[in-house]
Amino acid sequence: MDDDAELQLRLRHEQIRLLARNVPALVSGTLILGSGAAALLWSNQQPRELIVGWLLTLIVLSLWRLWSARRFWQDTQRGGLPAQWARTFVVASALAGLCWGSLAWLFFTPDNPLNLAVVAIVLMAILSSATQSLGPYFPSHLAFALPCALPFAARCLWSGDGGLITLGVLTAVFLIMAELFSLRIARAIEDALRLRFENESLVAQLRVEKERAESANLAKTRFLATASHDLRQPIHAMSLFVPALKALASRAEIAPRTVASIADRMQDALDTMGQLLNRLLDISRLDAGALQPREQAVPLAPLFRRVCDEVAQQVRAKRLRLRVRDGGLSVLADPGVLHTILSNLTSNAVRYTERGGVLLAARRRGDRIRIEIWDSGVGIEAHDLPHVTEEFYQAGNVRRDARQLRGFGLGLAIVKRSADLLGSQLACRSLPGRGSVFSIDLPETATPANPTPEQPPADVARPSRTVLVVDDDEQILTAMGYLLKGWGHEPLVARTLDDALACVAASGRPPELALVDMHLDNGETGVQVIEALRARLGTSLRVAIVTGDTSPSVLATIRAAGVTGLHKPVDQQTLIRFIDDAA
Repeated sequence: MDDDAELQLRLRHEQIRLLARNVPALVSGTLILGSGAAALLWSNQQPRELIVGWLLTLIVLSLWRLWSARRFWQDTQRGGLPAQWARTFVVASALAGLCWGSLAWLFFTPDNPLNLAVVAIVLMAILSSATQSLGPYFPSHLAFALPCALPFAARCLWSGDGGLITLGVLTAVFLIMAELFSLRIARAIEDALRLRFENESLVAQLRVEKERAESANLAKTRFLATASHDLRQPIHAMSLFVPALKALASRAEIAPRTVASIADRMQDALDTMGQLLNRLLDISRLDAGALQPREQAVPLAPLFRRVCDEVAQQVRAKRLRLRVRDGGLSVLADPGVLHTILSNLTSNAVRYTERGGVLLAARRRGDRIRIEIWDSGVGIEAHDLPHVTEEFYQAGNVRRDARQLRGFGLGLAIVKRSADLLGSQLACRSLPGRGSVFSIDLPETATPANPTPEQPPADVARPSRTVLVVDDDEQILTAMGYLLKGWGHEPLVARTLDDALACVAASGRPPELALVDMHLDNGETGVQVIEALRARLGTSLRVAIVTGDTSPSVLATIRAAGVTGLHKPVDQQTLIRFIDDAA
């Protein structure tokens, strides 16, 4: 049903309800006026048996109308539609009109002007009152007015008497005027109802928006509280390792193995913080619409191999089976977004599986490809399934015990948003204790003739490079200098645009790549530094903007500049890949 038809039906429902509400007052007026008319006719020496018969008929009809109105309210309370009663009310109005109109046939006395005046006044009075009581629904008023007034007008016009003919014409004119007035009332009521419906709709929308805003505010509060908790854990561990290291060093009791152990644990804490911040960045970029998918043909075989390589170590450590069935298929998708989806789902499958294995498979379903990740893990309870794609939601771990689960509760939230970005939906089936199946459907496409070659092995010899680092934080410059030297590269460090240009001019070997902070002192930006460097060194300089600002405007600026964006804290593997990829 379209919107106009639905609105008309609502109007009809409300018009019939108004008619039903008017029935008690209408019946009371009818009985009072009918009794008065009967008394006047009685006093004018009209046939008493006709008067009694007419009045009894009017009373019975009035009681039936009251009974019908009562049944109407009972039916609507049980879920009945008011519009279905429209015909009943129209028929009741027509019968009432016939009852009143019968006065013109039963008591039309041209030789008794007083009695004739009584009939005329009574009919015009009841017709006028019906304009208000039956006005909400025009067909009901028309069904009453025509049989009420036309018989009297017809008797007057056919009488042949000039005065009565004039009275008949006036009656017809009064009827027309009454109907026009009733039609205007009906339209005014309809307009008022439309306005009421619009106001109710606006109020409902405001209520929904208010509830949505309150829900978003609560979600944001929960989001920040949980993120703060998960960040504080590794930071707290770091705050303990550092003084412990200093205490051991001051007592000259530190052994190389102890240093290595503390360093490994500090690295684990840093990795945890980095992973959480990267997940938060992914959520932020997806919510802000900063990721624009670029669809292309994606062969599933090499993508499945990359995903499996990422979890191979965990699979071996847990002695699981990892199987792949790509079917030689290709899908139309953004390769980066699809990799994010499969990487998160496969990592989750391995994380929550202790025995058995994980299957990464693809199969045709019509003109689409369904990619599924099966596991034989702990499964998900039915009451948890609707919530697993919420941020920081961890099924079965409401206290966020890190020893119980080793995730952040963000992976499936990222997967859902990423699937939405590809125009697909994330589906899940699960049995507690038996395992889970997550799936997405994507369009099938032909496999490209020259697929993208895989990356070379990571253990090839890395050439020494000159790297320019521009950052206004002295600790970051110092740390990057030590790190780059440790990797065999020559660092050039600068805090401002002028410092960077001076370093380049003084260096005997111009930098091959640059790592530039986005926000520098004195209002300078990384984009300004990049433009100045490329003006000096040429566009072949490989540049990355390294920033902790993940706002949509900054992400858009980095994308518009056509450079790589790295977000603090940057893990060492990402830095190594960026440096190794330099031409």
